Amino acid sequence: MAAAAVLLSGGCGGAASMPSSGAKSGSSLDRDAVDGDLRKALAAAGLDHAQAMTTSERGGVKDPDRVNWYGTAKSPDAEKALPKIGAALERAGWKQDGERAEADFLSYRKSDWRMVVSRIPGADLQSVSADGSMVQLLASRHGE
Repeated sequence: MAAAAVLLSGGCGGAASMPSSGAKSGSSLDRDAVDGDLRKALAAAGLDHAQAMTTSERGGVKDPDRVNWYGTAKSPDAEKALPKIGAALERAGWKQDGERAEADFLSYRKSDWRMVVSRIPGADLQSVSADGSMVQLLASRHGE
């Protein structure tokens, strides 16, 4: 699960390891629209966008092909958040990408964008308390 998230977010090498499509003129969905969908989904789940971090904005420059959000919550709250995030994304026009194989991993697509929503229990991470979970939303632009 975490490996899929790392791959979708461009790997450990950041934007340099991710093919950049730049501002595609044929794309019907831009980065700001994806960011807006992500923020609305977080709000629907009771998560505060400002109480976390992103790696798709460095030095005030937004990566045109990537939007992400990483935050922590108590595990029961994080478990309840994922279906709420998924429902909000679906209301915004995101379609499930494949079968939902795991309760802690959702995959969506919209236009030429893909988004992974996942929860990783704190017991699996050194930087999160054992009673907490990391929630991450990772979106990247791919070809249609």
